[in-house]
Amino acid sequence: MIREVTEAEFIDRFANLIDRFDASIAADAQPEFAGAEVGDPHEHTTRVHFLDELVELLGWSLGLGGDMAEEVRLKGETTTFMDYLGVKVDTNAPALLIEAKAWDKAFLEPRRKVAFEATTLLGEGINHWRNGGEAKDSPLAGQWHAYIDQVGGYVKGLKDKHEHTLPRAVITSGQWIVVFVDPVQAFIEGTVEDVKIKIFHRQNFKAQASEIFRLISKNALAAETPFNVRPTQVLNYLTKDLVVACFHAVHVSYEASGTPLFGRKPRVLVYPALVLRGADNMLLTVLEESEESLLEYTKDETTDELSLGPHVERLAAGAAALLARTGAQLDIELRPAPIVDFPGFRPEPMNKPSVTRPLARSNPRERDNWIIVTGQATHFVKTVPDLDCRFHKWSVCNFVRLAARPSAISRPALAIPRALFVDET
Repeated sequence: MIREVTEAEFIDRFANLIDRFDASIAADAQPEFAGAEVGDPHEHTTRVHFLDELVELLGWSLGLGGDMAEEVRLKGETTTFMDYLGVKVDTNAPALLIEAKAWDKAFLEPRRKVAFEATTLLGEGINHWRNGGEAKDSPLAGQWHAYIDQVGGYVKGLKDKHEHTLPRAVITSGQWIVVFVDPVQAFIEGTVEDVKIKIFHRQNFKAQASEIFRLISKNALAAETPFNVRPTQVLNYLTKDLVVACFHAVHVSYEASGTPLFGRKPRVLVYPALVLRGADNMLLTVLEESEESLLEYTKDETTDELSLGPHVERLAAGAAALLARTGAQLDIELRPAPIVDFPGFRPEPMNKPSVTRPLARSNPRERDNWIIVTGQATHFVKTVPDLDCRFHKWSVCNFVRLAARPSAISRPALAIPRALFVDET
């Protein structure tokens, strides 16, 4: 097994690779043999001297027994070959697709010479392809419709033929890198979101090395610790001597319910969870199937007042039971630590730079599902405010011209923005 590569190591070694590769294609570079001319490298040269090394710097291993295969066959109506396909060692499920293009292949441009935002333009090109549009009518110039057709076909083939949800896909020439943060959403399901397309240019590779690592490294995509385990599986990953701390957490699942004829409504289901911190800073989420607890108000039969109390109490009881069962498996008494001691989940691609210690982690295989660490508390909601605040009411915010919206949220909504509860007016 290849040793796990750290972010700091990658940043340093990637900078060195860029310098060496740039020197190899400079005007004064030594030619491949006496009398040969120095020119732009073609696809094979780019792959051998740049992408192969980049892949390994990201923690993937090429060759026999490696977790990153080259020219992977995908059978459909025709047989196609994916340039690079990284897989998770424990499940062999695809984790990263890289489609390599020749060094001199142009970055995307609009068919009409107008000002454009690259991610927005690419999203329009993908939508055109998804709607069955032809290359000649694509908003993208050059070969980019073909690139979309190629990568989109791979993503769809993996999903349709093998039921694999590909976490990440890349198109690169070596001079530019385009990362699809959620390729299934982009090419198959849902809507294309330009915030989930990340673009890097050669002149900024060094400055953005950290983000590249967090997007497509093995560490980010193919960590061998599963998303969650049951209490009976904990000893496969930790022993009581290796447990440094534990934290209460919740598993949150967001869904829509009801008939579209009357308007579908959001539902949020909450389950108790536990996060264990190992001596090597590994974070292991413990979760078991339990009775769901719907995040909703309950009306008091006597006073008619609405309260979250019954929901919070049900979850607290489930959290106590999970804590006891996990402790029994480890043969120790687990005592949840305060949330300030939580080191944070690994930052996700969509985190803002200011999010230094993420308390939430999304499920890479299931959209709208999260683990949220709550520390010593068993829920992220409180039944009553800690402090009285007049700005909990939309009317007060609006009066001082600080309301986020022109009107109060009067009913639960699925989008723009998602809203489970209504505003106090």
